[in-house]
Amino acid sequence: MANQKRDLLDDLIDIQSDWQALSNPFGDIADSLAADPSQRKVFNPADYKEKPFANSNRCLCTASGRDDACTRCLDVCPVNAIEIHKQSVIIGDDCRKCGLCAAACPTETISTRRHMPRQVYDKIARAASAYEHCYVTCTRALKRLPKDNEIVLGCVGAISRDLWFSLMADYDNISVYLPVGICDRCKTTTGEEFYCDAIGTAEEWAQASLGLVADESEMTHELTREYKRSQFMSSAVHSAERLLTRTNPALAGAKAVANKISAHASRLDQLQRTLEGAVGAKTSNNRQRMLTQNRKLVMGALQHDEGLAKFIDLTAPVCDASKCTMCGDCAKVCTTRALDLDVNGHITIQASYCVSCGACVKVCEDGALAMEPMDVTELIVPDPAAEELARKKAQAKAEAQKYIEQGKKQLSRAADVLEGLGESDSGANDSKTSKK
Repeated sequence: MANQKRDLLDDLIDIQSDWQALSNPFGDIADSLAADPSQRKVFNPADYKEKPFANSNRCLCTASGRDDACTRCLDVCPVNAIEIHKQSVIIGDDCRKCGLCAAACPTETISTRRHMPRQVYDKIARAASAYEHCYVTCTRALKRLPKDNEIVLGCVGAISRDLWFSLMADYDNISVYLPVGICDRCKTTTGEEFYCDAIGTAEEWAQASLGLVADESEMTHELTREYKRSQFMSSAVHSAERLLTRTNPALAGAKAVANKISAHASRLDQLQRTLEGAVGAKTSNNRQRMLTQNRKLVMGALQHDEGLAKFIDLTAPVCDASKCTMCGDCAKVCTTRALDLDVNGHITIQASYCVSCGACVKVCEDGALAMEPMDVTELIVPDPAAEELARKKAQAKAEAQKYIEQGKKQLSRAADVLEGLGESDSGANDSKTSKK
């Protein structure tokens, strides 16, 4: 708000806030004393943690029957709580519920019900939209009930690289709150390295920097200027209506944020429908393709800012047809169905569905596949509505230019006629003068 010019509305909002504070100076204390002690909420780290579950059908190892197809979840788990058998992925009771395995899994085999990538995005986006600053932290760092702009996770590493990128591409007021020494003494020993790598890569992709706050006194909890103005205007415009319907003006700002989040979700869903219409929702063998939530968020960010594509470094498999024996192992291991092997032995890779896991390369015994840099612009799905609008604008511009050119020609011809008339009059005058 410091960078925005204040106006009368801002002054009125400040006056209203000061008056409310003066009229009820002990409101929070009274509410606290009046509350039923048994109903009073206390900080419990378990409320922000959740044991993940696994969908074995998506696992690259179970799909291929090979232990080396992918080991990301095994490598990142700090307590070795994950076991992968031939047909199942088992998460043991010694799981720390840190969420690192879910963030590391490229095919989203492992996930949690309350911390899916889109759920976490929406939660952080709500806070970042309503408050001047949003903080992402963990239970060990905060150790108290969080405020509305503080997002508490079992570990900051529970946010994947792709999710960090989409957040930083859309918001510039998100920070991580981690006091010095928190990660050093944490039993989630792999968390710090994992989230540092994820955040570092996301910053390069988004060409942005994520804030880091180590001192709680530096945290602010001020609502954004837009949020305050929305509340105030609702209060002013609907003051009479509230007497009859008891409408709460404080909900106006929240409703505006909710509409923003809902619009973002709708755009992502529309993006997927457009993608499926362009490349097909199924492979040539009638197998359903899977667009991961993380990839969908990345693509949504690129729809918003296509220029970021040149900063994103991703790889995708490329096939050397001369070495391919059409064994089908690559298509079998690809659980997102990004790789398609048709009846004629042709291999195609749909970049939007490819999660750059490299499992197809590992299982290819003939060395026909290799991971090479992906053309990230392929992740930008054309918006038919936007393209139609652009086409109409271009058409209107072309027609306007056509009329302008016609007008110029008509003016030029008119000028030539006038000039001819002027020369004719001049000649007649000279003739009269010579006769005299």
